[in-house]
Amino acid sequence: MKTKIVFLILMLASIAAVLPLLRPGFIPTHDGEYHLIRFYEFETMLRSGYWFPRWAPGLNSGYGLPLFNFHYPLPNYIGVFFHALGWNLTDSFKLALAAGYLSAGLFCYVWLSKIFGKFSGAVGTIAFLFVPYWFVELYVRGSIGEVIFMAWFMLLLAAVEHQREIVISLATAGMILSHNILSIVFFPIVVIYLFIRRWRYLGYAMMGLGLSAYFWIPAILERNFMVGLNVVNFREHFPELSQLLIPSWGTNFSQVGVPDGEMSQQLGVIAVVAAFLAFVCNIFERKRWLKILVSGGLVLFLFVILLMQTITLPLWEFFSVLQFVQYPWRLLVVVMPLAGFFVAYVSYRIRARWVAIGLAILCIGFSLQYMNPVVYMDRDDAYYLSRREFTDGTSSLGNSFSTVWSPWKSSRAAQSVEVLQGKGTIIVQTQTPLTMRAVADIEEDAVIRLNRLYFPGWVVMIDGNKQLINYSEDGTIFFSARKGVHAIEVLFAETPIRVGADLISIVSLSCMMGLGILRRYAYCH
Repeated sequence: MKTKIVFLILMLASIAAVLPLLRPGFIPTHDGEYHLIRFYEFETMLRSGYWFPRWAPGLNSGYGLPLFNFHYPLPNYIGVFFHALGWNLTDSFKLALAAGYLSAGLFCYVWLSKIFGKFSGAVGTIAFLFVPYWFVELYVRGSIGEVIFMAWFMLLLAAVEHQREIVISLATAGMILSHNILSIVFFPIVVIYLFIRRWRYLGYAMMGLGLSAYFWIPAILERNFMVGLNVVNFREHFPELSQLLIPSWGTNFSQVGVPDGEMSQQLGVIAVVAAFLAFVCNIFERKRWLKILVSGGLVLFLFVILLMQTITLPLWEFFSVLQFVQYPWRLLVVVMPLAGFFVAYVSYRIRARWVAIGLAILCIGFSLQYMNPVVYMDRDDAYYLSRREFTDGTSSLGNSFSTVWSPWKSSRAAQSVEVLQGKGTIIVQTQTPLTMRAVADIEEDAVIRLNRLYFPGWVVMIDGNKQLINYSEDGTIFFSARKGVHAIEVLFAETPIRVGADLISIVSLSCMMGLGILRRYAYCH
């Protein structure tokens, strides 16, 4: 009976938590409006037949830029999926957030119930879903990548406990394709968890790394061609200890100090209390593997708190990889699964189930005030797609994201290709986001400009012969053409780096499918 009660609480509470996302109107979050334009650009590429986009053709005032070579792609697929079903972009964004949140809760339950049983698993899942930072993600930041990342992370933990090797590979790839930065943070956690629980599955996680290689290898090796990938000064975003411990709420961007109205950076009362209770219970823990797991969780909890304090600034300065996190308070995302784990463990060890039910109710009660967005705005797709500050920017803070050869293009070109020097006419015959075919009637030797931002991979061919591209003047593509009538072909091709990364993904996918077939065959025979 008590298990049914806690299940009912879990279902009703999780639905209530996402109800604000199902109301009419758009919630203006820190990142949400950027994602709407990314959805639109991503869908443009998909509809043009490019299933793994790297280029955003309409951004940068129509000059385009390689946004999707660096920006995590999986949330865009999910947003476009909802849009294809008939919802507008603003509703698709909200539905993707809700789907990520509910999926994370489902997989958290599958994980915790395997370790601690159904009752404690449900109690822990409630604690997980009502860590205050969840509502910062949903209703203040609108960080769809982090929300969907957490769903994949919980699926990975569940797959480890249920010994689903192929799912471990898929979940690892899903994490990387959902959020680059959190993948850096969580990958060591995944490795340690696998060593504690089932180290032989580490190879499957590596296979997931290979499966997503088509994205992360070019993102790393081609980042030197870009500016604006990290414009945040991490030194200005360390939360005070009081901000971590004292409940608060706000919607403004984080700033130095403790200004009024700043977004919440609290750990959550339940997370702190549960960590203490887990410590006490763990003193008397007799199961060696569980004692190690809980001890590891407690060490991680304290380490995350320490990393969010300015005392560790020298560590951030020395290990430059930490600076990719951008905001030290972003490590609060690690607290979410830890809170669920601690509460589930305490519930498992404390036999009085009504105490655990009371703890679950307290988890919800402490976060009730955070479930409702401050404001809804009557903004639909037309609002965003008709405003140049959204459609013509670079989908980045201050339009800082661009190539090293060119800043943001603030105005659109009159035509996609033009004769800059000399004399001649160019007639465009066909054009897609990544290709163009044209006929040029050049009356005297000419310099032609293609109004596309240069990035490695662009190729220009005249009469079937590859041409030398000049991009040093303003970051766009220049090439020469001699007198006469010529067939011009332009395309954005895969570079050797991208081809190599693609091959790694293909080989990893083949290995994963082969293992799946072999396991299925062995099971059937």
